[in-house]
Amino acid sequence: MGMLAAYQEIKKEDFKTLSESDDFFETLEDLEEKDGTELCNIDKMWDALHFLINGLSAIYGAPEDNILSEFIIGSESFDEEAEEFARYIPTEKVVEIAKKLNEINFQDYLKDFDMNKFAENGIYPDIWDYTDEREEIMDELSISFENLRKFYNKVAENKNIVVVTIC
Repeated sequence: MGMLAAYQEIKKEDFKTLSESDDFFETLEDLEEKDGTELCNIDKMWDALHFLINGLSAIYGAPEDNILSEFIIGSESFDEEAEEFARYIPTEKVVEIAKKLNEINFQDYLKDFDMNKFAENGIYPDIWDYTDEREEIMDELSISFENLRKFYNKVAENKNIVVVTIC
């Protein structure tokens, strides 16, 4: 197992319930079961995707006001002291992110894909020695980006909030 990134649409009317919950993850799971809730899981590729696009690990935090970082690790924290990683992205920012993702040609980021740089920077997951799997890793990064792009477009269309969990 490892640290997996999951993205969940939260309706505005449910956000207060979630943010005030005594059991955040149980409430999040309950909200997941509601009809029409959009979900996206990019498994372990969150840090690699962040590094490819932003040039630094997500583990070190987001550059200030950088939507190309926030779409992967969120904008606002629910609880800075919590052991689990849970952040959210307000509706206005979701709309901005969706617009930006639609402007990106992801293949441009893959042109300079260098697994050695990922290894040198300790990017999660630790798969950068598997040079024979380079094409498969690039495909997985592309699929992760495309899945997130589709997810953000749908949530922006619904004018809702995104919750990001990495655990």
